[in-house]
Amino acid sequence: MGSVPGAFLQTLLVLSAQSWGAALAGSPYHCEEPLVSTLPSSSFSSSSELSSSHSPSFARLNRRDGAGGWTPLVSNKNQWLQIDLGERVEVTAVATQGGYGSSDWVTSYILMFSDSGRNWKQYRREDSISGFLGNANADSVVQHRLWPPLEARHLRFLPVAWNPDSRIGMRVEAYGCAHRSEVIDFDGESSLLYRFIQNTRSPGTDIISLKFKTLQSDGILFHRDGRNGNCITLELVKGKLILFINSGNATQPSPPGQGGLALGSLLDDGHWHTVRLECSGRGLNLTVDRHSRPIWAPAELCHADLDPEISFGGILAPGKPMVFPRKNFRGCLENINFNGEDVIGLAKQQGPQILVTGTVAFACAHPQTVPATFLSAQSHLALPGSPGADAASVSFQFRTWNRAGLLLSWGTRPGSGASSSFVVYGCILPGLVSTGVGLNDGQWHSVSVTSTWGHLSVMVDDDVASTVHTTVPVGVHPGDAYHFGGCPAHGSGSDCSRSLGPLGGFQGCLRLISIDGQEVDLISVQQGAVGNFSDLLIDTCGILDRCLPNYCEHEGTCSQTWTAFHCDCSSTGYTGATCHRSLYEPSCEAYKHLGHASGFYNIDPDGSGPLKPFQAFCNMTDVPWTVLQHNGSALTRVKGASLENPHRAVFQYTASAEQLLASVDRARHCQQELELHCRRSRLQDPRDGTALSWWAGRANETHTYWGGSFPGAHQCACGLERDCLDPQYGCNCDADRDEW
Repeated sequence: MGSVPGAFLQTLLVLSAQSWGAALAGSPYHCEEPLVSTLPSSSFSSSSELSSSHSPSFARLNRRDGAGGWTPLVSNKNQWLQIDLGERVEVTAVATQGGYGSSDWVTSYILMFSDSGRNWKQYRREDSISGFLGNANADSVVQHRLWPPLEARHLRFLPVAWNPDSRIGMRVEAYGCAHRSEVIDFDGESSLLYRFIQNTRSPGTDIISLKFKTLQSDGILFHRDGRNGNCITLELVKGKLILFINSGNATQPSPPGQGGLALGSLLDDGHWHTVRLECSGRGLNLTVDRHSRPIWAPAELCHADLDPEISFGGILAPGKPMVFPRKNFRGCLENINFNGEDVIGLAKQQGPQILVTGTVAFACAHPQTVPATFLSAQSHLALPGSPGADAASVSFQFRTWNRAGLLLSWGTRPGSGASSSFVVYGCILPGLVSTGVGLNDGQWHSVSVTSTWGHLSVMVDDDVASTVHTTVPVGVHPGDAYHFGGCPAHGSGSDCSRSLGPLGGFQGCLRLISIDGQEVDLISVQQGAVGNFSDLLIDTCGILDRCLPNYCEHEGTCSQTWTAFHCDCSSTGYTGATCHRSLYEPSCEAYKHLGHASGFYNIDPDGSGPLKPFQAFCNMTDVPWTVLQHNGSALTRVKGASLENPHRAVFQYTASAEQLLASVDRARHCQQELELHCRRSRLQDPRDGTALSWWAGRANETHTYWGGSFPGAHQCACGLERDCLDPQYGCNCDADRDEW
């Protein structure tokens, strides 16, 4: 038989096909009541105030009390205006105004939020690192809607720029509504099992939604077990959520870090994060905060293969001989919902569907840390030491993306002539202690440094194996001050600059700083009571994952520093800053124009589009041909096929169906050839014309026309030309002869 034009063979003798789809829906809601105007004066606070008539309590929108708004004592970027909304609420918009009857206004600001008034987080719009545009005069109101809304009790406005001819001046308002909250607190040893009635489940889709807050980087959020080792587990691993799916005869979920869908980053920041898992048949969709990823399960898990129970905070499998070496969740979960059922509400009522192990509380009271953000290589924090002490002990935690930088230095005994001591990360410097690997991964790492005269001990991440003890060749002694980060902006910076060398100062976040066994109160530092600092944000960790979402195209690998991200395009077939530009030509014709001879080439039919390059043979005739290979080029003997037991041949091309379609769409002419050597093998039933053989095309559509014919003809070329071996049949095979 001859060629079949304009299509490509996907399957021969296909019996059935199926399709599926998905739909998303949403609904708006009303949540825009003013939240600030009715608050008492005690709900307002600030970094400072110019006078009692410029106090933060006068910072209400459209009010003229006092001097007509809040103005700090000094106008600089270290000032802030804070509002306690009284309870955790949903905030959908904010508005600002300048000081009434003045030339004081803010032209841009950053919005921070917090549940406790500690460990603030910046609200970012659509992954932007910039803040909000403010006012151009003192009277106009500038409003910004927040999408998605934020839930918090405390808001903080940080002026970034203001009228250059005057001072900072602000009046503000926030809009929103009450936030419904059911909370449960897990201590890392407890868990909750929710059992539901099978016939009350959603007929099409199961939906689990919740919010979580934790300072721990690892822990189980929820787990669903099933028959034959089938299960779904959502686990926090190194600050990312990973959805593990097991299907088959496995006795436990795959270990952390192996397989699974990873989503989210830096989720161990002590702030609330939103999770939603939709499960329908074999299709699952995981959403973490603003990012969603679909995943295709190897089997239908949601309804057929999973038990009617879900465990939260850990893995509970009563009556099952299974051991799950996973870490339980330590933190708070909020508004756990399964198909409309309020799971925490049932637990508070001690419903029969709930089984609790360990100790849980229905309030979130985890301790808050006070981190500090070193914004630039010049950021600096100086803290007093213990003069005259015989030993020094410093410990802290840090997280960063940068490969190297100065974390800690301290002065030496006056007149000793000894150099300062340094703690760096990510590199090895001659003459210094080196320990720890891969410390620029954005995770929290702990450092403990102990020093006496002539002796230095460094421990990283509480790992004894990484502890380094060394006799330093020069005397290192406790100093009068400990310096974190780069060199101070003023003072005796020459020695510091020489010691800093090519490293640059630390950029990242620090927390839990302890000197000689005493934890440093960074709020006192912020208020100027202890030490001094520059280019530092205290009470917030401003680390940003610039690889989420990943802007590297075509599976390029994203890496980052504190200020930028980079794409590794190796082995992708693309180049450029984001792996956007293809290294290969879109067709054989393009290769011919470059003077190439016949041979195998990588073809990229959609250029910078989503399709990967694939290999094809280019036959450089006058009109170049692109030859796409498949696994059905050799003759295959078929014997004993029938309607009840047909022979099915599936063609696997070296290119995917999408790549084939893209190549076909670019081509001026496309053809392929299917040969059937037949002996007593009819293509049609002579009694009623029922097709006994057929082939499926690009969209799984069934065809019964053959080479040289056309769609709908139900015969071969010889039937059209009336020159078949037996004129009464439309194909030679239908003559049903004994010879080939």
